[in-house]
Amino acid sequence: MDISEIILIDKHKFYFFTYSSPSGDGMVVFERYIPWMVYAENRNIHEFYFTIPNKPGQLMEVLKVFAKHNINILSISAYALPNWKYAPVFLFADFSDAGISTESIKRELESATDNIVCTRRPLVRGFMSDEFAFPLYVFPGVRSIIMLELDFQGMIRGMYSKLGDSAAVFLYHLAYPGGKSFANYLSKRLKLKGKELLKEILKIYQAGGWARVELVEYDPHTMKIVLRLYDSIECKLFKSSKPMSQLIRGHLSGLLSSLFKTNVRVVEKKCIAKGDPYCEFYVEIV
Repeated sequence: MDISEIILIDKHKFYFFTYSSPSGDGMVVFERYIPWMVYAENRNIHEFYFTIPNKPGQLMEVLKVFAKHNINILSISAYALPNWKYAPVFLFADFSDAGISTESIKRELESATDNIVCTRRPLVRGFMSDEFAFPLYVFPGVRSIIMLELDFQGMIRGMYSKLGDSAAVFLYHLAYPGGKSFANYLSKRLKLKGKELLKEILKIYQAGGWARVELVEYDPHTMKIVLRLYDSIECKLFKSSKPMSQLIRGHLSGLLSSLFKTNVRVVEKKCIAKGDPYCEFYVEIV
C-alpha cells in the first residue's frame, strides 16, 4: 500500500491510498468522514432534517437556500431508492457567517420543499451529534450501528486482558455466525455466483471500515483462496510475534463457509501486528 498526502487544510491532513495487486492493478481509496457528528470549535452549528421529492435536481434547488445566505454546509447525507416518492436529507450547517436566523431559513426551506423542516441546535457550541437519525440502516430493513475505533480497541484489549489467549477463541466464534448470516443475506439479493459474488461481498468490509480486502487467488476446485487485508482495524491494535486476527478471521470463515457450502477455516499467515505490510489469509477445509 502506498500512501500519498493530497492536501493540508487548517493543519488537517487528507490522504489517498493506493493498493497494488499482484496483477499490477491498483485501486485508489479516500478518507471518508461519516456524517453523524461534527466538531468545529466555537462555530454556530445547527442540524436540519427535511425531505425532498425524489427527482433529479431537487436537492440542488433546496441547497441554494443555504448558499444564498452564506451558510456553509459541513456535512450532508441523503438517501433514496428509485421507487420512493421522497428522499430524506440530514445535514449540519454552520451559521457563524450568516446574517439570518435559523427560523427564517426553516421557513424558506419549508417553502422550497413544501414539507415540514426540523432543526436543532447543540448544547455545546461547536459540537453536535446527529439527533434526528434513528435507527440507522444500510439497506431497507437492515439495521446498522456505528462504533468508534476507541470503543472497539477498548473492547478487544479488555477481552484479552480478562481472558488471556482464550479471548482469541471467543472472538473467532463470536464473529463466525455473523459471517454466515452476512453471506446468506447478500447471496440472495445480489444474484451473483462464484468469484463475482465473493468480490462484491468483500467490498463491504472496506465500506464498513474493517479493512481494504483484496482477492489475490481464487480456485474453488482446489480451495486455494488467498485474501489480503490492508490496514485491518483489528490487527493494527497489536505488536506481536504471531498473527492477531480473530474477529475478522472468524467472520471471513463464516462468510466463506456459507458461500462454498462446506465448513472452512480462514488462517492468517501474514499480519501487520508482526510487521508485515498486510494481513494475508488462506482457506483450509475443516
